[in-house]
Amino acid sequence: MVLSPKITARFLLVAAALVCGIGMVGPFQGVEKNFVPADKAAHFIAFYGLTVLMMAAFPKNRRLEITFAAVMLGASIEVAQMFTHRGVSFSDLAADAAGAFAVWVPMWIQSLRSPPVVERRRRASDRVPETSAA
Repeated sequence: MVLSPKITARFLLVAAALVCGIGMVGPFQGVEKNFVPADKAAHFIAFYGLTVLMMAAFPKNRRLEITFAAVMLGASIEVAQMFTHRGVSFSDLAADAAGAFAVWVPMWIQSLRSPPVVERRRRASDRVPETSAA
């Protein structure tokens, strides 16, 4: 049985979200320094990856809304850190948002370069020869 890319992305998203959530809220403070020397870089990389997986897992949703959902996830993690006696940092949230928007911005720029979907459909329908039902 072969899983579709969307289902695979959803499994990976759940696994990555659990790892990030436990790493950011759990008792493993500073463990990211074993992988990435800077805390803000770790936040950027984590939310870049989470946003990519979210977009792959939910391809029909709007990309900007997915990006904002990733930023809200980062904000909720910062709020959760208040209750676990860890420092709340707006710079961590800014790094989370930068990672999420680093995924969205190139996609947005590409959408400016290509014609809207309605225009592409019209052009495609102009090229298809009509068949008469005679």
